[in-house]
Amino acid sequence: MINSSSGQLALCLGSPKSDGVTLMDADDTQLSELDTLVQESERSMRELGQAMQDLRRLSGSGDSGSGVVSARVTADSRLVELVISPRAMKLGNHELSREVIEAVTAAQVDHERQAQALLSFLPDGESLLDAFQRDLTEVQNAYTAETHGRLDRMRQSRRGRGE
Repeated sequence: MINSSSGQLALCLGSPKSDGVTLMDADDTQLSELDTLVQESERSMRELGQAMQDLRRLSGSGDSGSGVVSARVTADSRLVELVISPRAMKLGNHELSREVIEAVTAAQVDHERQAQALLSFLPDGESLLDAFQRDLTEVQNAYTAETHGRLDRMRQSRRGRGE
């Protein structure tokens, strides 16, 4: 409810007849700053959520040095595809083993490269969990500060009215 005669904004907490009314000066920007922080945090959390989904779908592909073996791994480094060329049948067992290891390693490196590119928006060394926790802490701190500010203004208002 707006009290236009005093130039103040009255926020009703509950019914208009209850005494849970907080008065705020019209030029008070703390609420606006809190709203902005919440919106930025929501955007960051959506980005983090999308990045987590994209990471789960990511796969890496790689070939051996000679190209006779190719491999594909999933986000959790599970080998899901291994293709061995008929030309590889001419190789000895140790050489073929090296080719398989090269292909799987190349697929894992490809996956890691894609994951790093996907998470390039995070500050260096910060994990998805760290980023989520940072955003949540910022919102919590801002909310706590805003709540304490409102309580202080309520106390001052009541003292001013002689309650």
